[in-house]
Amino acid sequence: MLRRFVITHTQALFAHAHGRARVPLPAARLLAMSSAPGAKAADLDKEIEAITDLATTAKDEMDFAEESRNSVYYNDDKMAAHDAVEEMSAAYNALLMRLSDSDRSTIETRIGMRIKEIQSAYEIMTLNDLED
Repeated sequence: MLRRFVITHTQALFAHAHGRARVPLPAARLLAMSSAPGAKAADLDKEIEAITDLATTAKDEMDFAEESRNSVYYNDDKMAAHDAVEEMSAAYNALLMRLSDSDRSTIETRIGMRIKEIQSAYEIMTLNDLED
């Protein structure tokens, strides 16, 4: 938990120092950002940026979990990684469900591969636990 807090606020601090305030948005807030199926391009870009931030957080949490493997911190770190992957996946899937087919294809091209890579890496991490 403390690591997630530090990561989120450190990212915000560095982003703000470079003139871009980028703080990950919770999945529930992402859902409320655009209620119309044909969301404006600017709103769509904001949602994509927020999902990308969630993906970065999920990847960081998975890295922390891998670093703490075989330690007393591993279970908590893995749970944080699980929560971050679930939040990222929920936000991504919610966005896809609201879009038209052409917009959905565009989004899948822009960020879909990264989302799938993170989900697959989490599944592999879980499978590795079963083997240990």
